[in-house]
Amino acid sequence: MIKTINSWRGLMAIAVVLFHCNVAWIYNVAVSGVTFFFLSSALLLAMRHPFKRLNASAYGRFVAKHALRLYPLHWLGLALLVVIALTLYSGHIDWGATALSALLLHAWSPLHDVHYGLNPVAWYMSALLFCYAVFPLVMRWLGRWRLRYKALLALALAVILGAIMLPLDIPGREAVFVNPLSHIVDLVVGLMLMHLCLVLRSRYPRVNFVAATWIEVGALALLAAVIALNMNTTLVRPWEDDVLWLVPQGAILTALVYLNGQEGAVGRVLLWRPLQWLGSISFEVFVLQFVAFRLFGFVVAPVAGHLGWDIYDDYAWLVMALLLPLSWLVNRLFTRPLASIVKKKFN
Repeated sequence: MIKTINSWRGLMAIAVVLFHCNVAWIYNVAVSGVTFFFLSSALLLAMRHPFKRLNASAYGRFVAKHALRLYPLHWLGLALLVVIALTLYSGHIDWGATALSALLLHAWSPLHDVHYGLNPVAWYMSALLFCYAVFPLVMRWLGRWRLRYKALLALALAVILGAIMLPLDIPGREAVFVNPLSHIVDLVVGLMLMHLCLVLRSRYPRVNFVAATWIEVGALALLAAVIALNMNTTLVRPWEDDVLWLVPQGAILTALVYLNGQEGAVGRVLLWRPLQWLGSISFEVFVLQFVAFRLFGFVVAPVAGHLGWDIYDDYAWLVMALLLPLSWLVNRLFTRPLASIVKKKFN
């Protein structure tokens, strides 16, 4: 793991949680962060698994290994939400949709109540599972392509996805966005960025601190500019779900990988140990946020209501006091032990 990517993922996970807490100003950062999750996953996979040769055994081991990184944590979060719904809220559960979610097949459904379901953020894992399934094939196919051809393919896929989203209303765009097929473009862009980083490293192997800082600031400024554009005009809004963020988050990812080991000022901030810790539990933070929301709402909302606080608005961010310790405990007691078992099994 590249440490600066780890920290940036942590910050993007927090942005997603704050958006779900109705912190409206964080919306663009949160949505762009989901694009970063896909891009960074594709790039890191490409660095670790070049798949110059591919056979059925290698393919099966790769998919099984990476599926086992998703399902246990997903099942834990889903089980907790089922228990909370039945015991604390006495809520109705759509068992058909929940079964699809348990299999991580629910993101294929165009129905809002199915592809979001009991754990609304689990669509990401459904789409990521599909990316894991097709990655060896895409990598084997694209691995030897020249950078310019990868870039042209990425552009073509982005244009196609944008054209599909353009005439749709918000529910329609959401259905396309969560559909796993839409994230083939993220996969291809991630492979292209990996190739670009290798080219940059070979041509410009040394970067001083000042130059590195300017590169980092430039990438962040590009993200800020796109956010400002989206906030002040409706021209790019039809593509704000995914396509809009490929360039700025792709630029940030490229900067983090290219400058790995020779970070500038921004990179050194991202190497700060608390941010590294946040990055280490970012997946748990992302997956378990609605577990924390439900518990937080049940315990705190009645008390806060007596004090006149709107717990789902101004004070919802206080859920972090529950979510971060919960994520840390699950990471230490559940995710890490399972990861160790999987590593021994597949190494």
